[in-house]
Amino acid sequence: MVTTEKMVKNLTENFEKDGIQVLQANCTGFDNPTDIQGFEPDVIGWNPEKFLYHIGIVADSQTISSDLTKQKISALSKLMMGKGPSEGERLPFFIGIPQEANKRLEEIDVLSQGNAIKIIV
Repeated sequence: MVTTEKMVKNLTENFEKDGIQVLQANCTGFDNPTDIQGFEPDVIGWNPEKFLYHIGIVADSQTISSDLTKQKISALSKLMMGKGPSEGERLPFFIGIPQEANKRLEEIDVLSQGNAIKIIV
């Protein structure tokens, strides 16, 4: 079983590979993310080309279907930029999961929102 910190680290590496600057993350080497609407994401990144924040969470096959994770997904996946050139644009929302959590994520149906992206970590 992959640890939460390892999943977060893998998600930060995905962000960086795509040119996203990781600002905060729940893993060694970063400050912990700031609460957003009462929930703490696992990763907060910045796309300097699009002037757009990126939000990421991780969950395993147990936590992906918990009420807390569903509430976190619901709140964080609806965020929009409040100012700047990308004002009004929905923030890209990444969900890092291990392969065995894939079916449970599909049951939640968050990926149909358009701004949610699944990453196997």
